[in-house]
Formats: sequence, C-alpha cells, structure tokens
Amino acid sequence: MDKSQHQVLLAHPGTQYAPRLAAELHRHGALGRFATGFALSDESWLGRMERLVPAAISRRWAARRVRSVPAARLRTFPQLEGAAVRRLRRGEPAETVLAERNEAFQRAIPTAWIEEASHVIGFDTSSWMLAERAQELDRPFILDQSIGHPKAKERIYAELRTRFPEWAETVPQKTDEHLGREQREHNLAVAILAPSRFVRRTLVEYGVEEEKIHVIPFGTDLKLFAPAQSAPAGPVVFLFVGSLSARKGVPVLLSAWREAKLAGRAELWFAGGGRVPPSAMEATSSVRWLGALGRSELADTMRRAHVLVCPSFFEGLAQVQVEAMAAGLPVIGTTASGADEIVTPGETGFVLEPGNVAALAAALRKLTGDAGERGTMRERCIESRDCLSWARYGKRWRGFLRSMDHGGGDRGSVLEAIFE
Repeated sequence: MDKSQHQVLLAHPGTQYAPRLAAELHRHGALGRFATGFALSDESWLGRMERLVPAAISRRWAARRVRSVPAARLRTFPQLEGAAVRRLRRGEPAETVLAERNEAFQRAIPTAWIEEASHVIGFDTSSWMLAERAQELDRPFILDQSIGHPKAKERIYAELRTRFPEWAETVPQKTDEHLGREQREHNLAVAILAPSRFVRRTLVEYGVEEEKIHVIPFGTDLKLFAPAQSAPAGPVVFLFVGSLSARKGVPVLLSAWREAKLAGRAELWFAGGGRVPPSAMEATSSVRWLGALGRSELADTMRRAHVLVCPSFFEGLAQVQVEAMAAGLPVIGTTASGADEIVTPGETGFVLEPGNVAALAAALRKLTGDAGERGTMRERCIESRDCLSWARYGKRWRGFLRSMDHGGGDRGSVLEAIFE
C-alpha cells in the first residue's frame, strides 16, 4: 500500500478495541490521527511514569494504554471523559451520560482534522455528527459497528425484560432520539465494518444496504492470552466472562447449570461485575463469583479453566470468545454472540441458539463427561491461534482500505482485497 495514500482520522470517545485498530492502521502507514477521550501513549511522560507505579494502580489504566501509536498521532479529550466518569459515579443514567459525552466529543474534533484526513472512521453511537461533518467536507465516513442494529437490540431487550423480570434492571432502554442518531450513522456511512455475520444480519433486517456491510472479526493479544502448558487438573471449570446481565445470558446459564446437575464433577466460574438477584445466587451449587478481573488476571484465570461459556442474546462479536480460544479454551457460544465467526462446531466448541436451556445443559454435560473431546478441542483451538491475532485483523482492514481506492462497491473485489 502506498503509505502516503491513507491518512485516516479514527475517532472513539472511549477505548474498547479502538487503540488496537489505531495501532494496526499506524503499522500499515494509514493512521493520520487517533482521537479519543483519555489514553496513555507509551511516549508520553504519564505513560513512562505508569511503569513506576504499583501494579494495582497500573491495572486500572490498562484499558487506556495506546501502544505502538506515536504520541504525535494521539489526540485526547480527558476533561470530557473525566466529567462522564464523575457523573456515572454519582449514579446518573449511563445511557444519558454516555450520549452527552459522545456528542461533546464529536463537537470537540477540529474541522482541520477532518479536512486533512483521507477517510474518517467513527464508531456506533458516537458518530452521527462526525458523519455529517465528514460528508460536508467530502470525506468518506466509515462506520465501525461494534454490535447489532439498535432496533434489533431493543426488540431482544423487550423480550428479556418479559422473560426475566428479576433481571429487568440489567436491560436498559434507549430513547427514540438515540435510535434516530444511530440511523443517521448508517445512512451517512459509505461503508460499515461489522465484527460478525450476526451484526450484518441485524443491519440488513432493519434496512441497511447489504452492499455497504463488510465483516472483519476482532483479534486479540496472543502474547497475553497464551495457553497453559497443559490443561489444568481437577474438576472441569466452565468460565463465564462479562457483565452479569440478562443480555449476556446469565439467567439462562444458571438454569442450564441446575439442569445439568454437575456438582462434584464441574464448577462454574463467573468473572464480571453486576448485581445478581439473591434468588439466583442461592439456587446454585459449585458456582464461584470472581467479580470483575483485570486483563492479566483474566488471562491467568483462563489458563485455570477448561471451557468458556458465552450464552449471550445479543453482541457484535464477544471478544472474550477470541481471547478464550487463543488461551486454548473451547467455546460454547451462540449465534448471537458472534461465535460462528471463530468457532467450528464440534471441533473448537459449540454454537447454540440463544436462550436454549436444554441445549446448553447438554453441552455442559457433554464436555464434562468427555475428557478426550475436551482435549482434542483444546488442541484445535491452539492450532487456530494465528488466525486470532490483531495482526490478522489489521491486515484485513488494510485490504478493506485498499478496496476503497478502487470504488469499494464490488463485493467480490472487496473480499479479494481483504483476504488476500
């Protein structure tokens, strides 16, 4: 690729996986600027100082580290992020706080940054104004759609509130105004990058042109999420990672665990924050609640587990599945968790329909009782690690940007460029 050709403005008010995309774009010579809320560059004085602080403090900043991106290409708005954090700690509604932060972030981006960019990449829920500004300045706007269509999400959420009333507070509701903003992002994008076919299906279902949508699954840090030298001994450990919510399928997993009757032979570990209804905690055995874990703690926990369980009702591509496979854990996922992007059913795990308690209980029993199959699946997960890297993710993005140079409208040429 001609490194002078692409100078992308990448804009994300939080972090999520955006720093990884920024690093990959820079590696391929395509990053102009990475604009975000609060982040630490390795080259900044604060980034250098971070290496000297105690590990307990350093872990808090881990998600804010932007590695392999020069400080000159990183632009931050820490005052916006700080104000949002303070409001969230006061108990203000997250949907309102984050929407207002996202709007302020978009307003704060100087026009000159858009003018100097060859492409503008924004993220769902935080790009409706940025997309309009890019269009006015004749810059192609690319939407990184991290999760399924918001109207599909609201439909699923309504069903979850009815099915699991005790968990209703874990299923927030978006306003029509917020839904309209995301619709503007879809309309104004010249292309939409989705992490899974599940996301693409939901977008098409609600009227987004299929020709706009291209699927590039996430990668992970293969050094951090490395497998143990051998599978751990002791009872079979099934690990859940994520917010303790109805959307993530926690009530379904607890029901399946009770139905499977695996006490004494297996354990179920929950890693994540959130409030579980007291009745749900009392009605289970052989269950451990680990709380929220830092990245290094999560990687260590995965090396002590045997199988990851991700029974989600709605995702983009739940990244813990990628991390688990890189660590050698077979994955029990769902068609809505994005698992079918990375899991080969029967070889590296199972892909179930969300909400199917009986099928989930059967998968738990099968992997508990068949050590040979668990071992074979573990080996196949480890063999697939090279396909799970951030480098592969970056290469596919590079191919996509190259396809944009040739019009980007021919799906065959797009796929050829992405997967060459």
